[in-house]
Amino acid sequence: MTEEPKGKFEACLRIMEEIEAGRERVGTNVFTIAEIFHILTSRERMKPSEAKEKLSAFLDCAGLKLMDVHAELCAPSLALAIDHGVDFVDAYNALTMKKYRINEIYSLDSHYNKIPGMKRLERI
Repeated sequence: MTEEPKGKFEACLRIMEEIEAGRERVGTNVFTIAEIFHILTSRERMKPSEAKEKLSAFLDCAGLKLMDVHAELCAPSLALAIDHGVDFVDAYNALTMKKYRINEIYSLDSHYNKIPGMKRLERI
């Protein structure tokens, strides 16, 4: 959705093309969508309508599943965030992945390396 970071753009684009075509299956949740919207509209200074357009296209990808938010993961996410020095969303995502027995994540965020049991894919 942006061309940042420059050194990772091509790899990210290839992964997104795989997800869009349904050849790669991934999941996300509304917290991640909210973070992306915030980055696009504040850091990237994109108009909200343009950010909505980009996110709508992302949500329509054949290989993307939007996962439900689970209230019972909130308190444990706070504890995990504090224990490992990561933000709430990273901790929540890690616990969601554990709940669904997912152990790999596409992310440029190195904070995931701090969470035991997480495997941040190095393809990007």
